[in-house]
Amino acid sequence: MAALPSRRAALGWRIALLAVLLLAAGLRFYRLDAQSFWNDEGNTARLVERPVRLIIEGAAGDIHPPGYYLLLHAWRACTGETEFALRGFSALCGVLMVALTAAIGKRVGGWRVALASALFVAAHPLAVYYSQEARMYALLGALSAATVLVALALEAHPAQGREFNAKTPRRKDAEGFILPRAMCPVPNRVGWRVAALAACVALGLYTQYAYLFVVVGINLAYGVAWITRRPWRWRAAFLWALAHALGGLAFLPWSPIALRASGWRPPDLDAARAFGELTRTLAVGLTLPASRGQYVAPLLLILLGVALLVPARSRRGAWLVAGAALTPPALLLLLGIYRPAYLKFLMASLAPLAVLLALPLAPSRRRYALFAMPLWVALLALHLMGLRHLYYDPAYARDDYRGMAASIAAEGRPGDAILLIAPNQWEVFTYYYRGDLPVYPAPYRPTAADAEGWVADIVTRHTRLFVLFWGDGESDPERHIEVALARRAYKAGERWVDDVRLARYGAGPLPDAPTSPGAARLGDAITLAGYALPAERFAPGDVIPLTLFWDVASAPAGRYTVFVHLMGDAEGLVAQTDAEPQGGFYPTHLWAEGERVIDRYGVLLPDDLAPGRYTLLVGMYDAASGARLPIPAPAVEDALPLVEITVAR
Repeated sequence: MAALPSRRAALGWRIALLAVLLLAAGLRFYRLDAQSFWNDEGNTARLVERPVRLIIEGAAGDIHPPGYYLLLHAWRACTGETEFALRGFSALCGVLMVALTAAIGKRVGGWRVALASALFVAAHPLAVYYSQEARMYALLGALSAATVLVALALEAHPAQGREFNAKTPRRKDAEGFILPRAMCPVPNRVGWRVAALAACVALGLYTQYAYLFVVVGINLAYGVAWITRRPWRWRAAFLWALAHALGGLAFLPWSPIALRASGWRPPDLDAARAFGELTRTLAVGLTLPASRGQYVAPLLLILLGVALLVPARSRRGAWLVAGAALTPPALLLLLGIYRPAYLKFLMASLAPLAVLLALPLAPSRRRYALFAMPLWVALLALHLMGLRHLYYDPAYARDDYRGMAASIAAEGRPGDAILLIAPNQWEVFTYYYRGDLPVYPAPYRPTAADAEGWVADIVTRHTRLFVLFWGDGESDPERHIEVALARRAYKAGERWVDDVRLARYGAGPLPDAPTSPGAARLGDAITLAGYALPAERFAPGDVIPLTLFWDVASAPAGRYTVFVHLMGDAEGLVAQTDAEPQGGFYPTHLWAEGERVIDRYGVLLPDDLAPGRYTLLVGMYDAASGARLPIPAPAVEDALPLVEITVAR
């Protein structure tokens, strides 16, 4: 009967842990398909629909290994290719990560540490965010946690070939006498532990190269623990090394591709913000506004300092957990390879970090717990705030390719085309867009001549263009394609859809002289020498291709924006385009005295525009103050009427 209370207590802890796991599942499956796939998820969706051989070939040309894609390929065969189905694999990996975190916490600090660390990961916005994304980072977190758990089991294993415990059944000797428990050997499972650690290492490396940070961390911690223990356990060290060698051997066929991928250096490395953003993300994830998280980094560092002072149930186990938690962010800092896109690699640190931060809450560390508990409550409150923003705040939503594809499908008509800049938008866009319009992925990092030729070929075959700009800072850093579009097409406006810029262009003749000459002075330095318009009759949905010709009397003193308004007598303003000259690539403050500037603008007519007569008006205003440049009569309110056009269906 003496053991009954402890069994009841253990049952209570297990029920509480089950509740945390249910919470983790609920948070990860809630609104799982509410948001569109974004670029990288689209790459995933289109890659895993291929045969295994092509998946491996595709991964070989990418910067990620193929392990996650192969697992998701098998998952897709069972569940389908919907957003919910493909993200469901990550959601399950996220729940598994929480369970493994609890197992690590139980081994290192007991039930209370297990429950607290599991709750930390279950509600952490970073863990939930990547558990709702069809990418490999939830699997990375789960494999990192599994690696730490198996490493703890192998590190704690006795050096002998047999192990003994209180549950070992007693045996009798040859004369019938009952032997002591310590003399009743049972086979150990060290071989399975070695195999499990090797499997974790191999699968982790095949999932994401950042997993290597975890391997480095646990090996640093193991080396310190091994050196400081006397006598040195040579057999244990051999088994530890054997597990890593077997895992590395399994990864050996892919290692040349991994080495080639490691030579890629992104253009947006930013070491200046690394420490603050890494600590902030580890504490509260990516979805908490800066105004509400300015004290998060000190909060995390204080709690971490307390955790490192706490004597754990297993000192060497705590070292392993600390090594796995702190090495990934430390290496990002020390190697100078931080960029905001690498914050997702912190999924590898999250499970061991949660256990490390929960150590002060162990029941035998009451004085530490009294200090740490308010910090824990504050972090969990911030997690809830971050989750609310994750689910409902559009500022943290993924790029809405689903909505853009639906919009283009509704607005598109024969003769239109879709341009994708950068080219890796093709996968996600075509996942959603199944219409008939041709889709053109842009060439990667084109020269000016390449961009000019690519754009010229497209505009000669189409009347309207939908252009999606994303990642062009990397794929077209000199913006050659946008410059070519400004020269060879008529931009009719743009809007931002999260991080994607959706622009519309019209095609038409490219006159180099006015067809309707005239002289209208704008301010003191600029004269509108005339305009060119290929027709005066258009249909709703057309883009009016207007070319303006500016003569520069003297260098303009300010930076001015051109406006083109379409006005109806009764309707007022029905369409407009406001932009700096030549698509913003040649603003007025750069103009030189005596030159002529050829400037093209498109005006998109609304699809529901009523038939009738409308007037095009042109003018300029100061970009800073909004004040229009004065224009003499016949201008009205400093807007010069150019021509009347007819709109007919």
